[in-house]
Amino acid sequence: MKKNGMMLLYVLAGNLLLAFAVCGLIVPNRFLSGGSTGIVLILGHWLPFRFSVISVLVNGTLFLTGLVFLGRRFAMTSLCSTLVYPAILAVLESLPVQISLGNPWMAAALGGILCGTGIGMVIRAGGSTGGMDIPPCILKKLRGIPVGTSMLVLDVMIFLAQLVWSGTDGIWHSLLMILLTSFMVNLVGKEETDALLSMGASSYPATPDKKHRELLHRL
Repeated sequence: MKKNGMMLLYVLAGNLLLAFAVCGLIVPNRFLSGGSTGIVLILGHWLPFRFSVISVLVNGTLFLTGLVFLGRRFAMTSLCSTLVYPAILAVLESLPVQISLGNPWMAAALGGILCGTGIGMVIRAGGSTGGMDIPPCILKKLRGIPVGTSMLVLDVMIFLAQLVWSGTDGIWHSLLMILLTSFMVNLVGKEETDALLSMGASSYPATPDKKHRELLHRL
């Protein structure tokens, strides 16, 4: 019971850090992002809805898709973050949490550290961040496409789609943020448990490389 409580605490704290980074740094500085957060930013540019509402729609759709194609066990590892993250995001959207550092490089660095730490905490607890790690797992199960390959392709497409309105001014800041996120996920989540991405997806084993690539799909 105590172990489960600590795991839940890690998942909640991780999602809080991630949502705080999005509301306090990524959105105010108009940084580009991959994964489900990137999709939310794209849709948020064109649709008159709050980011938290769009996040519910995007992550809810991905969760249901994972439940259908990957099974109940996999879906349960994503359920907590699927419910908690949009709720925290909705609260922070209504609060003055924007961080003004006066330097986009510092903002990108802090954003990457917070995002990576948050995602790493969820992974370390043996959970899944949900989001855009689900479609690559489905492709692996149905078509045998390597998870890392499809994740990379999807992230590049999402990243490039944001250039339509953002231009290339902040692209280097965004890349710094993503690189630091990757570093922090590897650092914080290095003692993660084995129950992650491929749980219930198919017979292929989950590898650290696949798990750590989740970071690009919740940013």
